[in-house]
Amino acid sequence: MVHKLVQTRYPHVFLRGKTYYFRIVIPPRLRALCLSLPREIKRSLRTDSLSDAIAMVGDKFRLIKLLMNCHTAQQALSICHKLSNFGREVAAWVDSKFASIASVPTQPSKSSPAKGGGMKLDKAWGDFVAWKRWTDKQAKDYDRMYQNLRLFLGNVSITSITKRSLREALSGISGLPQRNKKGYGKMPLENLRGLVIPDEDKVSSKYVKEHLKLCQGLFNRYLKQEREVIELSPTEGLKWEYDNNRYGCLSDSEIRGLVGKLTQKPEWFKWFFMMAIYTGARRGEIAGLTKDDFKFCSDTQRFYFVIKEGKTKAARRSVPIHDELIKLGLLKWVDSGSHTLFETAHRDPNRVTGLFNAIIDTKLSDHGERLVFHSLRHTFITKARAAGVTNVLVQQVVGHEKRGAGQTDRYTHTFQLKDVLKVVDVVEYGV
Repeated sequence: MVHKLVQTRYPHVFLRGKTYYFRIVIPPRLRALCLSLPREIKRSLRTDSLSDAIAMVGDKFRLIKLLMNCHTAQQALSICHKLSNFGREVAAWVDSKFASIASVPTQPSKSSPAKGGGMKLDKAWGDFVAWKRWTDKQAKDYDRMYQNLRLFLGNVSITSITKRSLREALSGISGLPQRNKKGYGKMPLENLRGLVIPDEDKVSSKYVKEHLKLCQGLFNRYLKQEREVIELSPTEGLKWEYDNNRYGCLSDSEIRGLVGKLTQKPEWFKWFFMMAIYTGARRGEIAGLTKDDFKFCSDTQRFYFVIKEGKTKAARRSVPIHDELIKLGLLKWVDSGSHTLFETAHRDPNRVTGLFNAIIDTKLSDHGERLVFHSLRHTFITKARAAGVTNVLVQQVVGHEKRGAGQTDRYTHTFQLKDVLKVVDVVEYGV
């Protein structure tokens, strides 16, 4: 679907449809300094008023000037993070929009709800965002979920939102597509409502439940307990069931079949795939690896790589390199490659998904579980545990929090590399 973009005379503000957006293109010289920088930063300002849009973007001009004059990757990355986050600006805008309404004394009727009766959902969300201490990524993810909720709830009074209306909203969200598939991301959100979406393209039930968790934080924790503007949260007693076994596991013969097809794909994807099946690392973790992350342990005489960051503290870990990867020539390929080993995947993670889908014949396991790239991680973990390796050792290698031992978990720290070698060494596919 083609969208008509209307450029204003104000830099970095443009109109798309009926909504104003903030946009800035990152100069190539800065992206050369830091490969993780995006080509551009674009954020919806959630308003059709040009004056309101300019007011929200006004505070960003100082940061834009600093960005254009910075000379280090660290400075550029820090400034881009601040440019991407509009939580504070949106909250201030929402406050200003409702300040005049709040300042006008009104005589409540007998039928009007108490305390929060006049507060609209957008106002509540703006205050909630300002109250929370989210990272830039969290703020972006939660704002996307809020837009989904608002699509089905509307900017209504918070006291008019009931358990039933919230359940209906979650049901509507369950029918939305994954925005990274088949061009859905290019379509306005409102156009997706009521669209017939194939089941394989729909969002997962787990993702729908994350919307419910967000609502619990907004209505129960913030509006009810913190602000005391509602007496009853619409989330109380509301549940959304989802299938924990969403992703399937591959057999040894299925893995060998996929390995045989890797010769038809780019060489970097071959190594990306092989590292996934022999380490259990996440897609994003492998995509972010550099040459400097590969090291040699003098105690064990084994090579390993370091994952420096992830979604939790446990994600930062050292992973032994399987002997099979050494035999196949992984280290030689690492030495001959660029600093960022999987630059294509680092720039576009969905490229990995596309290449995997091109080599796998079936999308479901015999148990009805989905077979996706993340299934390789499930396969590695399942094989390591089936071989009898202690659970906490498996958890450390794959970046899970160490759990299952009660109070002892608090006293369990990072195991040495020699202790976790067995986790990768027991995993064999007969490749």
